[in-house]
Amino acid sequence: MNFKNEKQLIQVIRFAVPSIILFLSIIITTFLYFENKSDLEKIKHTTEKEFIENKKHIIKEQIEYIYDYVISEQKDTEENLKKSLIKRVHEAHTIITNIYKQYKDTHTKEELSLMIKTSIKDIRFNNNRGYFFVYDKKAINIIHPLNPKLEGKDLINYKDTKGVYVLRESLELLKNKEESYQEWHWRKIKGDDREFKKIGFVKNIYELDWFLGTGEYVEDFTKDIQKKILEQITKFRFGENSYFLVTDKDNNYISHINKDLIGKNALVKLKDMNDLKSIEKIKKVMNNKKGFIHLDFYKPGSDTISSKIMYLTTIPKWGWVVSTGFYNDDILEVVNKRKNDLTIKYNENLKNLIIFTIIITIILLILSFYLSNIIEKKFKTYKNSIEAKIKENEKQYDLLAQKTKLAAMGEMIENIAHQWRQPLSVITTASSGIKIHKEMDTLSDELLDESLTSISASANHLSDTIEDFKDFFKPDKEKIRFELKNTIKKTIKLLNSNLKVNNIHIIQNIKDITINSYERELLQILLNIINNAQDALLNTRDMKRYIFIDTYKEDEQVFIKIKDNAKGIDKDIINRIFEPYFTTKHKSQGTGIGLYMSQEIISRHIKGSLEVDNITYDYENKTYTGAVFTIKLPISN
Repeated sequence: MNFKNEKQLIQVIRFAVPSIILFLSIIITTFLYFENKSDLEKIKHTTEKEFIENKKHIIKEQIEYIYDYVISEQKDTEENLKKSLIKRVHEAHTIITNIYKQYKDTHTKEELSLMIKTSIKDIRFNNNRGYFFVYDKKAINIIHPLNPKLEGKDLINYKDTKGVYVLRESLELLKNKEESYQEWHWRKIKGDDREFKKIGFVKNIYELDWFLGTGEYVEDFTKDIQKKILEQITKFRFGENSYFLVTDKDNNYISHINKDLIGKNALVKLKDMNDLKSIEKIKKVMNNKKGFIHLDFYKPGSDTISSKIMYLTTIPKWGWVVSTGFYNDDILEVVNKRKNDLTIKYNENLKNLIIFTIIITIILLILSFYLSNIIEKKFKTYKNSIEAKIKENEKQYDLLAQKTKLAAMGEMIENIAHQWRQPLSVITTASSGIKIHKEMDTLSDELLDESLTSISASANHLSDTIEDFKDFFKPDKEKIRFELKNTIKKTIKLLNSNLKVNNIHIIQNIKDITINSYERELLQILLNIINNAQDALLNTRDMKRYIFIDTYKEDEQVFIKIKDNAKGIDKDIINRIFEPYFTTKHKSQGTGIGLYMSQEIISRHIKGSLEVDNITYDYENKTYTGAVFTIKLPISN
């Protein structure tokens, strides 16, 4: 491993995790800070909005409660009036019948009438408006506390303002019933033409052949109810300082917590009496019967103008407007206090967050340094074991390379032997011939010269052969630029004698290509592949034996294809032929490391690739099948 890279890797192991933890801690803390700050601002904004909306909901709910209460009381006004009348009449009837029962036997009818009159004429009720009247069955008045002049008079033809004969109607109602309600209309004040509805109740006094009655103006009774309602509304509260206001149809206060304002116009409180917009707002809400309204008022006890949110509802028939509201200033005081509380709580939480983050970061940093130290030790141990394995593999590789070289050397020696046989035979024959001719004394100068020339030529051929094979065994130290066709030519020259002996034809299609690589290692690979092809061809019979060598360039790569016509490699073993020690030959013929080392050399040193496949092709109008080895080499590496 490169020392510089190793040092950098160790630095990464030591400081990467702590740096990441520190970086993430800063990022997360910053994110949480701004996120919480953003949330705080949202909460502040939402708090004000929600507080106002909540307050609006409360005042609306309270006004609607008051509205329901008033409508309920208003709806039952006449019913309550009737109940009041019947109760009073029954009380008077009881008084009269008791007097009659007690004194009927000892007193005359006139005396009884006087006693009864004395007993009931001064009875008043409904705020001193209510009284009792008594008539006989001929419509002659017996008792009339408010107008004694009518007593003893026949009022059968007396009509109300609508033209109804009131006493005739009373007598008709009581003809078949013991008691009955009755309605009539009167003018309250002389000279006032307004008619007012009056509800009455009449009841027979069978013992005296009279009927008893009373009545009440609905308007007067309604005012009593209204007074009771207004008193009740004055008592209603919600919150600490919230109260209800009631104005009449002329915008005058009829209910207010401040008694001094009763009867005064509510619009005086507006910032400007000529504030037509405000008046239009009020009219619009009143037309809609209910709703919220925003107005600018002079705050009580102050010359300061403040915006007020109010909720109004109108009471049908009576023309009342019931309202309540709140000043925005008062709400803002509460909201600002709430905001300040939130800010204080936020700052406290932020402080706790920072402290917590710092503590966690320190713990994680300590832990990360501890883990980094363990990882560094493990890495060094692992690195040492890897280096040991690499050294062992390199030894194995060197042994395999040496073994391959030795195997190739053996094959080369065999080739040397093949190529030396003929020249040695020529030298032996020539020297033996010279010796025989000399012994027989037949050696001529011409024959001697010819034999010596033959010996000299054969010796030179042996020397050339040694030089060729010696060049093959030189180790490659550096890359060189060389012509690919020359390397292939050298390969074929080294194997030429064997190829000729075995009748194997080399068919070349070689392009002029120059590459920068390790020539002798490529030479060893070519020898190995051609030798394997030769061995495979030796197993064929009754056919010409061919080895085809093609070279070409494509996409900045050089391709060398070597194929034979030895019928191909069994598909069950074709994927295993580059495995170390795998061979189909007898132990005496091979070790099985040639192709493995060839692939290792190409991939490790030359940075190329070696592949094998079976192929079927045509040559000279015949179809052949064989193995094809494809070598891919970079032009320059």
